[in-house]
Amino acid sequence: MVIRFFVPHPFVAGIGDQLERWTVIVAAATVVLGVANLLRIHLKKVSAREKDWQFSLPLIAGVLIMLLFGLAPASTWTALGFRAGGVSEGSPFDFMYQRAYVPMQGTMFSLLAFYVASAAYRAFRIRKMEAGLLAVAGVLVMIGRVPIGRAIADFLPDIATVIMDYPSTAAQRAIKIGAALGAISTGLKIILGIERNAIGSD
Repeated sequence: MVIRFFVPHPFVAGIGDQLERWTVIVAAATVVLGVANLLRIHLKKVSAREKDWQFSLPLIAGVLIMLLFGLAPASTWTALGFRAGGVSEGSPFDFMYQRAYVPMQGTMFSLLAFYVASAAYRAFRIRKMEAGLLAVAGVLVMIGRVPIGRAIADFLPDIATVIMDYPSTAAQRAIKIGAALGAISTGLKIILGIERNAIGSD
């Protein structure tokens, strides 16, 4: 799948497309295995009364409720007054997703903003040249992204755009490539039995 981006040959592209279809099938199966493994680990934690076992109860309840809402026949929910069933818009699953999961996700990201601000404060203390470059780039982007930036100088928004489009995008791609390689190596270790923490054993 990686090689096909560098070798523009129909044979390689065909193999890559086939592997991509297999990946979708395997990913769907792993979701089922992941949910089953998650329930197994947390049910065991609750039954053994391990440390912080109380936090496993909302997780188990949430998983079971969302499974019920998603797998129950649509006729059941339409008879109860809902517009649809399954995972479509207007279903109980969609209601819980939009009214519970999305707000909790927003709360989590809003809490992360404090950690990001703290990390930015530590990073912007200029002690090395790299920290100085980071501070200058951060200030230029922040000023260029707000209306007052154009009032100060017409070129500030353009500088912010160049920073975001080139060095920032390059760094994000490098991070994504590193994360993908890490995910591949972790997946291989789990498949080969080298890493067992993911399946709840040492």
